[in-house]
Amino acid sequence: MYFHKKMFKITLCFLFIYFTVARTSNLEHDGSAFIKLQHSLIFDINPVWTERGNISIQSLRLGQAIVNQKPLTLEVQKKLQDLAARNSFYQIKSTVTDNDGSERSFISTVKACMLAESELDDRLSVSLDYMGRIIGVSLIVASKSTCEGAIVPLEKLKTFSTSVYVRHSETGPIPDTATFIQKLEREREAKEKGEGKDNRSFLAKYWMYIVPLLIFMAISSAANPDSTQTQ
Repeated sequence: MYFHKKMFKITLCFLFIYFTVARTSNLEHDGSAFIKLQHSLIFDINPVWTERGNISIQSLRLGQAIVNQKPLTLEVQKKLQDLAARNSFYQIKSTVTDNDGSERSFISTVKACMLAESELDDRLSVSLDYMGRIIGVSLIVASKSTCEGAIVPLEKLKTFSTSVYVRHSETGPIPDTATFIQKLEREREAKEKGEGKDNRSFLAKYWMYIVPLLIFMAISSAANPDSTQTQ
């Protein structure tokens, strides 16, 4: 009995800690992050990364971010235009630096023609886990879903117009822990008082097994009358 009471208390403690941490992580955690942006203007198995800019996210919870990107040189504009004309792909590498100094990199790819036809209007989607840690950065061309084959002049490819969208992991419904704990307490008290003991007779408990067995025996006897007479 003492063992069961102890295990019951330990279970309640674990439930309380779990739900408290989950709520705190999802609703109250905040932090900042720095993202270095690099892109590859030649689609290859081993891409060559060059600097594009950086993003400073001051509040992950509120999604407050500052984007810093320099105007593109004429050489970069021509390479982007060439990627779009060849229906090739544009790659971006996002290196995230957390508050603790740790770094992680994410690579995202889009059709270069979509990026060019949108006149470099793109969006970076930053995904967070339930602890507020960045688990993904992806590039999205929101204004284009397909390429129309338009030739974009170089003057339209001067500067990236980038917006940042911070995506929080969805919080599920918070369990009613008070009701659940009360239910466990009632069940425990009922077991201790013996209210949960089954006092039914043997036939009342197992009739669903006995009746099919009797029917099977009756059918078997009717199917083999000779064996009964011989005995």
